[in-house]
Amino acid sequence: MDFLNDIIKERGGDLIAELTSKAGFSTDQAVRFVPAAGSSVMDALTARASDLDLGDLTSASALGTITQQMDIGALSQKAGVTADQGAKGLSSILPMLMGLIGEHGKGAGGLLSLLTASGGAAGGLGAIKGLAGKFLGGR
Repeated sequence: MDFLNDIIKERGGDLIAELTSKAGFSTDQAVRFVPAAGSSVMDALTARASDLDLGDLTSASALGTITQQMDIGALSQKAGVTADQGAKGLSSILPMLMGLIGEHGKGAGGLLSLLTASGGAAGGLGAIKGLAGKFLGGR
């Protein structure tokens, strides 16, 4: 299992809570948004890793670089939310998500090897299915 799946299994509930409490998402919307955002962030991180200080993924510079790389409209559409909701949701969870990715990678060398091994963001979507059942009562 790749590390994005691990992050979502371990901390997906925290990301969903952040979206529902600070970005006004319903639980259904948050459950759809987390894996889509995770995949988009991983794609952007993989594409721009050489431009980032992988030891500090929560810096304003890193967050800005990742945000610029992402297509928030496509992310929003994939998650079934408006572009405004997607932008607000991304801004509410991006620092936490990037911090979790950095922690999971345990430094620049570890993160770089995880990015290479994972091939980007192919995972993550599977992990949220179990999480969705937990939050939506098995639907």
